[in-house]
Amino acid sequence: MSRDAVANQGAEIAINPYEALGVDSTASDADIKAAYRKLALRHHPDKNNGDDTAFKRVSMAYAILSDPTRRREFDLSGEVDKKDILDQEIDISEASFANTLVASMISSLGVTIKTAVPIKALEAVRAGAIAITDVVMPCKLNESVKKGEIRLFRATISEEDARAGVVVSVTSPSGDKFKLLHFDKNPGRDGASAGLELSLQELSAKFDTVKPKRSHAGFYFTGYQSFNYEPLSAMKMSKLESRDLAVFHTLDNWTPRECVSIRPGEQVFGVYGDNFFDKCTIQFEIFRLGMYPMSKEGEIVNLDTRVNLDVNEIRAIEAKLSTKKDDLMRFQKEYVAAKVAFEKAVIRHQQEGEEIKNLIAAREAAYSALTVPDVPKVELPPAESGAASSTSFAMPTIDMKSFSFSNPFAKK
Repeated sequence: MSRDAVANQGAEIAINPYEALGVDSTASDADIKAAYRKLALRHHPDKNNGDDTAFKRVSMAYAILSDPTRRREFDLSGEVDKKDILDQEIDISEASFANTLVASMISSLGVTIKTAVPIKALEAVRAGAIAITDVVMPCKLNESVKKGEIRLFRATISEEDARAGVVVSVTSPSGDKFKLLHFDKNPGRDGASAGLELSLQELSAKFDTVKPKRSHAGFYFTGYQSFNYEPLSAMKMSKLESRDLAVFHTLDNWTPRECVSIRPGEQVFGVYGDNFFDKCTIQFEIFRLGMYPMSKEGEIVNLDTRVNLDVNEIRAIEAKLSTKKDDLMRFQKEYVAAKVAFEKAVIRHQQEGEEIKNLIAAREAAYSALTVPDVPKVELPPAESGAASSTSFAMPTIDMKSFSFSNPFAKK
């Protein structure tokens, strides 16, 4: 189902997602997922009696209820922003080569594109058309899975195994994209088996800080709650008010895994190749928690030295992360309040600087203005031509020819 189809469907109809999936408002995530898969298989357009409108309705309902934020929004207001329902799983097997190429390019830029396991592949598993590889615990197999195909593994779990805890781990050393699947036997009429039904799935995630970079997915049937983590998508990052708030949303996709225990008996697991073009190279492991002798490349090298495989360190770290998620929610309120106060302080800082600058300029102008004013110069009117001025003064002149000077001290 394309993203445009989901958006257009949301614009055309308003639905109650709980009614669409046939669950009540208190349904667990596992109940919602199970209801969605059942109805999606029933109404898928590829089936002879498929209903395209009903399939879109179910897909839209699941897109709302599978997202904690959208589900909370619907529970509070009775509606949800349907334009935001763009990141639901899509069936890439139905896309054209051009669309697959575009999706691959977008994914290479770090944008998460969620893909669904094709209905055709799941129906092939249900019909028993896919071969199953039997394995004995503990085992570690190097395998490859073609794009769009499912590789199946079957193991027998004893009661002792179930009590000790079982781990199913798949790692791709080349960072390929895949899904780890678990199937349950679907009871048919009169108790007869009606094939295998998908019950759990885990998306592969890359280890960004571990070198070399690998992708990994796992089921941890340990009796303890474990968690999934998915980095904040680029789309959600772009909706944040500012990038400094991203740290408070780092653990938004920190969610508990669906299952914590496993029943004794035959269990079937699968790996779906989710690359856009190439096959997936994987290492499949299934083992029971406990003590194991030291080994290298499958050969035991020391019977006296044993390694204890447990999840205690994982539990301790995940407990801290769960606490950190709650702490971040509280700290965000403090940070936002402090940020608002800081922004007000910055504005006041600028205002105070401008005010001081203006006051200093006014002070200098006031000091410059504090001086004696200049005395005005009086201009006399000019004298009339040809007339003597009554106030004029004439210096007497001496005729030097008739003037004589006698020395009184000269001898006579």
